Amino acid sequence: MTFLEVIYAACLLWGAWAALLALNACRAGMRFHRYVCDALRQSTTDAEHSAAERRIAVIMPCKGVDEKLRSTIDAFERQTVRPARVVFTLESESDLAYQTLKEWTQSWGDLQCTFVIAGIATDRGQKIHNLLAAVDSLDDEIDTLVFVDSDAVPGDDWLAHLVAPLSDPEVGATTGYRWYTAIGGVAAGLRTAWNAATVTTLADERRNFAWGGSTALRRADFATLGIHDAWRRALSDDLVLTRCLRAAGRRIRFVPQALVASTDRTTLGGFLEFATRQMIITRICAPQTWRRGFFLVMNLTFGGTAVAVLTLAYLFGWFGTQPVFIAAAALWALLMLGAAGEAIFRQLALRRLLSAPNWSWRDAAWDIGGTLSFGGSLHSHLFFKSMFRRRIWWRNTLYEMPSADETRILDRR
Repeated sequence: MTFLEVIYAACLLWGAWAALLALNACRAGMRFHRYVCDALRQSTTDAEHSAAERRIAVIMPCKGVDEKLRSTIDAFERQTVRPARVVFTLESESDLAYQTLKEWTQSWGDLQCTFVIAGIATDRGQKIHNLLAAVDSLDDEIDTLVFVDSDAVPGDDWLAHLVAPLSDPEVGATTGYRWYTAIGGVAAGLRTAWNAATVTTLADERRNFAWGGSTALRRADFATLGIHDAWRRALSDDLVLTRCLRAAGRRIRFVPQALVASTDRTTLGGFLEFATRQMIITRICAPQTWRRGFFLVMNLTFGGTAVAVLTLAYLFGWFGTQPVFIAAAALWALLMLGAAGEAIFRQLALRRLLSAPNWSWRDAAWDIGGTLSFGGSLHSHLFFKSMFRRRIWWRNTLYEMPSADETRILDRR
């Protein structure tokens, strides 16, 4: 066997492994689509009855006035299930959001709200600092905690569906997720393509996670599962929460009706900074998830490139043999079909969950097109960029993460 034949064989084996991974991804897309369809058959009325039995506190950490903050506030009033109270938690009264929220909530009728001033964090993330202050301020009557981001605009039945699965004692937390729309140019489209890859994993309870922008859990579990203590010096609220739930053997239930669309504008620099920050946090706080994603992306990207090069090289007459060409072309086709299949099934599910302007043909085009073209390069770039870094800027604060349970604040601006 010549050296060149060894190279051909290695490339084909790598391509075969990549094709298997792509077909498995397509299977995951089918599972996600089926999961969403099953969830949509569930009665909203039943969810409302189950959620209405609980005393719910919706907790929103705020810093500044986000582009969609007013829409989020208005959405609270439209909920089919009313929380016992909404808690806005901020670093200080000098935050522009404080007076703004005071004005916007003056017209609320029977929907109660409170404001918690947490002060400046010194050894943990400011968001977690605000959340802990809010939880500690609650009356004993509250039995359910719901955390929501200030730029997450929920649907009218969001709270009912998010809280209802907690009637199952095996469910430790429920979660929604964010769908970034492709409205707003190239940067928004790249963000859509990057974010889409995570969505299908949420239907798999072995690998999903609680997303801090829309998650619910019992107040008793917050204390007994050690979440309160685990947050004391942490930066990532959701990944540390997920770790505590996994350690206790509790399930995390993804609720498709709690998926929230984000149409806020971004720039290329803003998106890359955000995505890199998320990848760094994941590497430190959920290293197994980061490594699993890294090896998946590397195998799909470079295995796919290997068989693509063999295919194109033979077609252009550069090098190769006909048997190698046939095998490489078949593997490349399988890989592309599998990758496209996952994206298509994902978009079919999202089309059932969201309507215009929260979903459009642009979303499908960037998701499917990105998967088949630049997706591997984009993900590879972000993985390599996050590989050794521990410092991030987040909401005008420079953090360093020696570990998932230790946070240092280095600078503010």
